[in-house]
Amino acid sequence: MTGPRPGTIALTDAAQVLTLAGPAGARAGAEMRELGILEHATLVIEDKKLAWVGAHEQFTARREAGEFAGAQVHDCRGKVLMPALVDPHTHLVWAGDRRDELELRLRGADYEEIFAAGGGILSSVRQTRAASEDQLYGQSLARITRMRACGATTFEIKSGYGLELEAELRQLRVARRLRDEAGFRIKTTCLAAHAIPEEARGSEAARASFIERICEQILPAVVEAGLADYADVFCDRGAFTRDEAAKVLARAVALGLELRVHANEFGHTGGAELAAEFRARSADHLLHLSDGERAALREAGVTATLLPGTSLVLAKPYANGRALVEAGVPVAVASDCNPGSCALENLAMVLGLACYGCKLTPAEAIVAATHNAAVSLGLGDEVGRLAPGLDADLLVLETDDYRDLVYHAGSPLVREVWSRGQRVA
Repeated sequence: MTGPRPGTIALTDAAQVLTLAGPAGARAGAEMRELGILEHATLVIEDKKLAWVGAHEQFTARREAGEFAGAQVHDCRGKVLMPALVDPHTHLVWAGDRRDELELRLRGADYEEIFAAGGGILSSVRQTRAASEDQLYGQSLARITRMRACGATTFEIKSGYGLELEAELRQLRVARRLRDEAGFRIKTTCLAAHAIPEEARGSEAARASFIERICEQILPAVVEAGLADYADVFCDRGAFTRDEAAKVLARAVALGLELRVHANEFGHTGGAELAAEFRARSADHLLHLSDGERAALREAGVTATLLPGTSLVLAKPYANGRALVEAGVPVAVASDCNPGSCALENLAMVLGLACYGCKLTPAEAIVAATHNAAVSLGLGDEVGRLAPGLDADLLVLETDDYRDLVYHAGSPLVREVWSRGQRVA
């Protein structure tokens, strides 16, 4: 029998290995509680991929027979091995900060009031437009490196702090550099329809002209440059109306982009219905949903991405994750890392909020932030499970029970982060 290839690594005798064995598609209902747990188990990494997962006794027998004789052994007794986290909704490329708004909110100012006064997204637009590409890259690299240290190895990154052609392209180029130069696994989304910029707020004609620029200038240029995998639109009160959002989404589809939608954060504003109508890959936020809207998302195969960190920061209600699970809608969980409404970088901590706020169980939250998140990004055949042939992206937890991620939410339980077979944090 042939021995292992050079560089073979065995993570051995873990108390629990969460394989997430099961359907390859997005999981809903009872499927979201199935973690495929193996106890006293070992996994083997070869050539950046998962090569084998099984009982430690089987590994020992095969090693004695010579199959894994030369593997580098990494003792994981008393630890949990699980898929690395996948963050399917971030805005992590931005310049500057909005710490002043934090204090305003804590003194009673509402997010929508701050936005209407020229703060919020528009403050980040001013700071991001003024930054060079290298400045944006440096700030974003530091941010995403901290996020990976907390357990996420895969990210979706949106633009949306440019709101004009060159700044939008600059944000998306930085996101691509984080993928190509820094080696992070990243999907990018053009969110030029994030807000109406200050220069387009003087009249209905100016507003309509901006939407036309998104459709006929920004989106085509982004597609021509190959900078985005998805398009998104903020369809909500104070942002884009349902009709405006539909125009942007239709143009994105015509240009060959898949869709993600900011929907129903501030009310029943049509975003969830549009996401279902256009069969978007995800509808995100969803603080306000009717039974009919949940049914529409389920029938259209749209993943509901919950962002409980934003509810915490803005003191808003939490999305009803329990109702979504019971309605059979696949659920994902994301950080929504952004400069104003949620600068949280620790997706592992956000899992606790998804349970305590959105009423997911710990198992459901883990499926939401690994496999379902990966599937919503078209990466279900690369990450999100621990199965032979997938990339070796995984976490070693300093506990013998995965539920401690929620029970001790925020504690530094992520002992090791592995990405593509390399320990990175």
